[in-house]
Amino acid sequence: MPTLEPLALGVMTGVGAEPLHEFAKIAELGFPSAQLGCPPDNYLSGPEAPAMRDKLRAAMDETGVQVTAVFIMFHGHIWDLFGGPRTIGLVPTRTRGERTVRAVRVSNWAREVGINAVTSHVGFIPEDPNDETYEPFIDTMRALVDYFVENGQTFAFETGQETAATLVRAINDIDRHPHVGINLDPANLLLYGKDRPMNVVDQIAPFVFNTHCKDGFPPEPGQGLGHEVALGEGDVRIRELIPALYERGYRGPLTIEREISGPKQTADILAAKALLEEIRAGLTG
Repeated sequence: MPTLEPLALGVMTGVGAEPLHEFAKIAELGFPSAQLGCPPDNYLSGPEAPAMRDKLRAAMDETGVQVTAVFIMFHGHIWDLFGGPRTIGLVPTRTRGERTVRAVRVSNWAREVGINAVTSHVGFIPEDPNDETYEPFIDTMRALVDYFVENGQTFAFETGQETAATLVRAINDIDRHPHVGINLDPANLLLYGKDRPMNVVDQIAPFVFNTHCKDGFPPEPGQGLGHEVALGEGDVRIRELIPALYERGYRGPLTIEREISGPKQTADILAAKALLEEIRAGLTG
C-alpha cells in the first residue's frame, strides 16, 4: 500500500462479521486510514479465525484503507477513577498473566493480518517508582515490547490513566526506543483528570506515534470520570494542539474517535473531519 501522507486523517473502527461493510463506509466517508479496536475473540482463535482474518485482509485490500494500529483490549475493565486502578490493563497483578497471553495473541493475529503497530491501555501506572508493583510491571512491558518487535510491530501506550510525566518515565524505564511510544488521546488526559494536553505537549511530543482526535472535559470533584463531547467543543484545544505537535515534528495519523453510536456519531465524525482538514491545510498546504 502507498505511504500515508503526513497528518493523514483516520477513524477508530471495530470489525464485525463483515469487515468489508465497515471499511467501505470508512472509504466512502473519505478516510484513508483507520485504527482498529480489539478484534472479537472469534477473529483470534477457533474454527472461524482463518476465514475472518482473510475477510479483514480482503476488506483492507479492496478499499485501500490502511490500518495504522490495532488496539489490545482486555476483558473486565471498569472505565473510571474508582474501579479502574484494580481492573484496567496490565498493571493489576491479579490479571497480568492471562492478559499478557492475550496481548501476545493479538500481536500474533496482527502480524498475520499485516498490521505493524499495536496499542493498549495498560492501566494506572504507579506515580511512585518505588511502588512494589512498578518494577514487575516494567519487566512485563519490556518482554512484551521485545515480542512485538519480533513480530515487526511498535507498541504505543494510550494516554489516560496516568500523568504525562509518569508515562514518559515508564517509557524511558522500558528502554526500547524507538519501538515504544504513545497513542495520544488528549481527551483521556482530561477525562481522568490527569493533565491538560497543551500543558504537557513538550513532554509527550517526541514519543507520539498516533493521535486520537477526541474532546472532553475533566471530572467534577467526586465524579468517576469526565465526559466526552464532539471535537472542538471541549477543553482539548484541538486547534492549538495539532499545530503544537506538528511544530515538534509529529507527522503521524489524526484518528477521530467519537464514543457514542447512531446518526449523531456519524455527524460528529464528519464535523471533526472538516475541522481537522482545515487545521491540516494550514500546516501542510
